[in-house]
Amino acid sequence: MPFIHHTKEFKHKDIFEEYQKEIAKIPSTTYGKIFNFTKQNIWKRLKKDSYISLEEKSILVKHLEDINKTNTLLYKKLADKTTHVDIPIKSSVSASCGFGVDVYDESVKDCLSLPIHLLNHFNASKTSTEIIFAEGDSMLPEIKDNDMILVDKSKTDIQNNQTYVFSYDGQPMCKMLSIAKGEIIAISKNTKYPPFKIDTSLNFRIVGQVVGLFHSML
Repeated sequence: MPFIHHTKEFKHKDIFEEYQKEIAKIPSTTYGKIFNFTKQNIWKRLKKDSYISLEEKSILVKHLEDINKTNTLLYKKLADKTTHVDIPIKSSVSASCGFGVDVYDESVKDCLSLPIHLLNHFNASKTSTEIIFAEGDSMLPEIKDNDMILVDKSKTDIQNNQTYVFSYDGQPMCKMLSIAKGEIIAISKNTKYPPFKIDTSLNFRIVGQVVGLFHSML
């Protein structure tokens, strides 16, 4: 289950009224669809004065960004008060730091609530970043086996000598990539693993750039 952090700052009823006043006159069901609430669920939240969670606040902030309403008082109020973002964890996915492993699994298994200032430190997207796990030793000493890798899926354009998670012939891998003479070269930090040329005909897809990681000191 996701780590849900609640706040006592805003009630759904008040947010809904402000949305109607400043954004658009929408019915409660349309408001509920922003959060994927059922009709019964949104009725309870509006009638029982339930408080909006930090996760729900982040969803609403992204919604307002998507519809280009970042100049509204409602957006500024919510964005200023949002301190954490729930980052999906693909606990069943291991990006090989050696040779390819399992097929990349798009399903979300869990979430980790991270402070926004930490994501800003990593220059990571608040809406397109996820966590997967490293496997193997080919990226030592930079990335260790079982490290938690922070992957920004909005960064799919290859920048020379940056580290990426990518799907190669159906297998998730984590390597530094460079472009030389029009060819993509995958490079391991551990010199016992030789570089290799990416054959783009083998279903090659960039998942995202590695922008940070967490590992144990033990």
